[in-house]
Amino acid sequence: MSSAGTREAPMLNDSTDEVPLVESVHDETEQPAAAEEPEAPKPKPKQARPKVHRTEAEKAALKKQLEEFYQKYNADLLEGNHIDKIIDLGLPDRELFARLRAKYELDDDDDYSPHPQLADAADTEAPAVEEAPKALMPRVKDHMARKYSSYTTALLVPVSITMCIVVWAVTNFTPISQLQDSRPAYLYYKEKETDSSGAKFGGALLNALLIVAFIFLLTFIMVLLYKYRCMKILAGWLMLSTTLVLFFFGWIWFDLFCTKYQIPYDTFTAAFILFNFGSVGVMCIYFRGHPMMTQGYLIASSAIMAWWLTRLPEWTTWVLLFAVAAYDVFAVLSPKGPLKTLVEESQNRAEPIPGLVYESKQYKLGLGDFVFYSVLVGRAAKYTYLTWVVSFVAVLAGLCGTLFSLGMFKKALPALPFSIALGIVFYFTTRYFVVPYAMLPSTLGRPW
Repeated sequence: MSSAGTREAPMLNDSTDEVPLVESVHDETEQPAAAEEPEAPKPKPKQARPKVHRTEAEKAALKKQLEEFYQKYNADLLEGNHIDKIIDLGLPDRELFARLRAKYELDDDDDYSPHPQLADAADTEAPAVEEAPKALMPRVKDHMARKYSSYTTALLVPVSITMCIVVWAVTNFTPISQLQDSRPAYLYYKEKETDSSGAKFGGALLNALLIVAFIFLLTFIMVLLYKYRCMKILAGWLMLSTTLVLFFFGWIWFDLFCTKYQIPYDTFTAAFILFNFGSVGVMCIYFRGHPMMTQGYLIASSAIMAWWLTRLPEWTTWVLLFAVAAYDVFAVLSPKGPLKTLVEESQNRAEPIPGLVYESKQYKLGLGDFVFYSVLVGRAAKYTYLTWVVSFVAVLAGLCGTLFSLGMFKKALPALPFSIALGIVFYFTTRYFVVPYAMLPSTLGRPW
């Protein structure tokens, strides 16, 4: 007689109704022994591995680890009681996470030591685990790809909108602005067309260093106010800055818009519109407002400031962008960098970082990054449409590279270096090696 038995236990699966672990035991098929040969003795079976009985504190710690794992690799399984079913299996931590990592095709590690109850269980036999069906892996990978692509898109869209607004403003407002030929009073060097290239570069470098030093001073003061809990002073400072941008610069944009499109207005109407625009903006950003309105005002503030900075002389603009990107690396990655200190202080206190920050699902990006991305593209738009389109794509590609690096290193990274470097390289490459040949047919009388 021959017999075979199979019994199934719960399995670690991707559904919330089942928990996937399969255990199978196969009895050896008995064959009739030959008359001349005695039956070979069967090996003594090993005892089944005992279940781990965890305390409530251990269950809570394990549940937190599983929630972090599924939040990272399959957030859909956080709903329901899927995690509780896994904990009830009584598997040791090391074996449980080894199976999860094998299922999701992750690199194994030895971070989880055996449970004390299994320290002397070397002679016990762990149940044979059925490998996760390969058919499930494409679905899990597709889900993760869609999740992270949605995170990235949610940040690329507002950055793209800001840059497009600045390009539109440079094209339509700058030519009719009375400020187009003026230079900011805070610049030490006043660039002139008759100056030599060496003089322009030296003056631009001096201007850039002064502006970066001013940015460092402001950041240092912000860190001190946050570290010593002067939150009311910090909040008042930021609110005053936002009020200036929305009211004063908003008035300039309103006037230029009406001038460009020949829209008549009176002082009372303009004051009423700007008062509501600025008041609602401050309310949404610092107090309470619909998330879409808050994001819209953050984009508007970034676009207004970026357009204003496009007034800088050309040489000063490019040197400043390079200097700001270098400063961003120091501020974020240096052990004593101001932004790194601010992030660590915020994590220790479990409080959000104050300031103008655009939050998009899993990522946060400072409005300063929005501003300097747009300054680069806005400056490129002053030359020709081809240069700003190429710079636009280069900035977005650099931002994607930054987000990819963020997923690899799992820590705060500077958002400017990749985008600014690619934008500058592609701008000058297009300007000096592509535009002359692209415009050549039109100079010869043929359409391009």
